[in-house]
Amino acid sequence: MDSKDNGTEALNNVLLDLNASCDDILLSMITTSDGLTISSIGNTHEDKVSAMCSELLTVCSRSAKALKQGDVNEMLLRCSDTNMLLVPVGNLMVLALITKQEMNLGLLFIEAQRAKQAIIAYF
Repeated sequence: MDSKDNGTEALNNVLLDLNASCDDILLSMITTSDGLTISSIGNTHEDKVSAMCSELLTVCSRSAKALKQGDVNEMLLRCSDTNMLLVPVGNLMVLALITKQEMNLGLLFIEAQRAKQAIIAYF
């Protein structure tokens, strides 16, 4: 197994741990900042979600910079059926989570930050 396989396995383990800690997660994924899926657990249109992550973060980042608000730490999109949380991981990756609408958001933010730190530790 080469180092790329070890990295992918490590990222898969981060997502597995995250999903185990939060039953209300429908999809968890790690994408590149330009919208390519690196690792994914769940079955909710991962290619479409990956591309949308890139677009949403681009818009949010531009808006934050234009308003002189600093960098985007996370983005929460609350919809009538689900929630979507995007967490940039450095400049190259994004942690994306889709959850049930009734998900405890405090728990979601805590676990997403824990997962982000675990991803950073691998890279």
